[in-house]
Amino acid sequence: MKYFKLLYRFTEGHRLRYGLSFVILFFALLFLLLSTFMTKVLIDTLLSVPPSGPVDFFLTALFGGQDFLRANLWLFAVIIIGLGVSRAMMFFSRLIIRGLMDVDIGRKIQLDLFYHIERLPYSYIKKNKSGDLIQTCTRDLDIVRRFLVRQVNSIVYTIFLTTIAFGLLLTVSWEIALSSTIVLPFMFVYAYFLIKRVRKLFRVTEDSDGLVSAKIEETLSGIRLVKAYNNEPYEIKDFDEHLFDYRKKFIKWRLVSSFFFSSTDILVFGQIALTTAFGLYLTVTGNITTGTLVVALQFVSMVVWPVREVAMTLSNLAQAMASIDRLNLILNQPLEDIESGERPAIQGAISFDNMSFHYDDSDEVFIKNFSLDIQPGETVAIMGKTGSGKSTLSHLLTRLYDYTSGSIKIDGHELKSIAKEHIRRQIATVLQEPFLFSKTIINNLKIANSNATAEDIQKAAQIADIHQSIINFKDGYETRVGEKGVTLSGGQKQRLVIARTIISKAPILVFDDSLSAVDTETDINIRSALKKRQEQSTTLIITHRVATAKDADKIVVLEDGKIAQVGNHESLIKEDGLYKRIFEIQTRMV
Repeated sequence: MKYFKLLYRFTEGHRLRYGLSFVILFFALLFLLLSTFMTKVLIDTLLSVPPSGPVDFFLTALFGGQDFLRANLWLFAVIIIGLGVSRAMMFFSRLIIRGLMDVDIGRKIQLDLFYHIERLPYSYIKKNKSGDLIQTCTRDLDIVRRFLVRQVNSIVYTIFLTTIAFGLLLTVSWEIALSSTIVLPFMFVYAYFLIKRVRKLFRVTEDSDGLVSAKIEETLSGIRLVKAYNNEPYEIKDFDEHLFDYRKKFIKWRLVSSFFFSSTDILVFGQIALTTAFGLYLTVTGNITTGTLVVALQFVSMVVWPVREVAMTLSNLAQAMASIDRLNLILNQPLEDIESGERPAIQGAISFDNMSFHYDDSDEVFIKNFSLDIQPGETVAIMGKTGSGKSTLSHLLTRLYDYTSGSIKIDGHELKSIAKEHIRRQIATVLQEPFLFSKTIINNLKIANSNATAEDIQKAAQIADIHQSIINFKDGYETRVGEKGVTLSGGQKQRLVIARTIISKAPILVFDDSLSAVDTETDINIRSALKKRQEQSTTLIITHRVATAKDADKIVVLEDGKIAQVGNHESLIKEDGLYKRIFEIQTRMV
């Protein structure tokens, strides 16, 4: 049922056209079978054998009776050609409709899946390999699309063809009709058990293929690190092991699939041979005519071979079911609710009251009893050792994660009661690892505020100390930055991201160790420009640099998830603690 629901969902908006393709298919097959049946009428007419069944009587009477047909044999050519042309037109229309559905349903599936991934919680995306997600969004999606548009069509084709052909075969010779079904029950039982094995092996193969995609994505993302450590031989060897694992599982799956198809061929040929021998016996004994034998054997092929194709379709069904299982792993995940909640006006006051947090996959408290008050327009620097919880605070403020206990209030409103979509517009974060889309500079900047004017953009770029670099480019703000900003230096990318954040005009700015990624002079220039507009935004600066933190109104030092020290630069260097030790170390290094 879960498979049917998902397939039904993907046809939304195209079901009328989907149904029309089956109606056209029915008439195309009907014309094909009538054309085949006319062969019997022709042979019986030539041999002066009277009509022996209801269809014979109907067709003979429809076209003027046997005597009239015998006198006008040219009518058979007209009738058969007419049925052939009609059938060709039907099949042509069906292929056109199927082609349109292939594109439209493919677009529907891709859009649904991409929408769902975009709306999933950050925690889910974080714990899943991007290579697996890409595999699901490409290969698995394509398998489901092809099954929905083509294989389902093949199933309906088989049902129509075998039903109508078997019905006509019964009217021609019920003995041959019954003999043509002897092997079919064995084929279905055989297929049922073997297909379960094929499906399981395909799922394992797909998972292995997903690991190959994940390895490619991971290596490309860390290519600088690979080259920096001359680690290419190891990565190539590791990738080859992934490929070998995929090869082993793929071959095993294909061996079982090949055995299934070849063994069913034996059953099909055996059925046809058995029916042919029995038909010849009936003809020799005078139970059926030559015309009946000819058309009956054609109908037997129309019954048996499509059933053989069902075996192939069942194999495709096994693949589709495995791919649907992988799609459902994503689509069954609940979407993140970003709409519900309060939407208060935000001035920038932040209050942490005995707040604690731990990740879902761990019982260890990561941030413990954190209490701090930040006033609107205040600049607060947060320092601490790696792993002390600095970046986690920025995740909690934007509700990428929700705190476990205690309270965080923004302008007196409990953070958990504020709509995620709203709070994320009010808090702009600059990450240490800058990310730019493969667009022009101006389009990357406008992501934060699509209504930003040219003056707003230029002013933000000046504050981020990147304006002069941009106008020196040949195309200025229309310069394309390439994938992930590859055409820019690390410092330029970071400053562009800072400018993008400033353009948002958010009342709360969070610099998550991002100023540490630029040189000291640029750091000073940016902080100096930010200080001039300090009254507009509350600013949190997460940093390792004392030089970056020292001008803040308040410095918070974290140690093991707890606040170890709070004060300004002058007071903290006078007391023993982590801040003084960091200051002394960095001073000696200068």
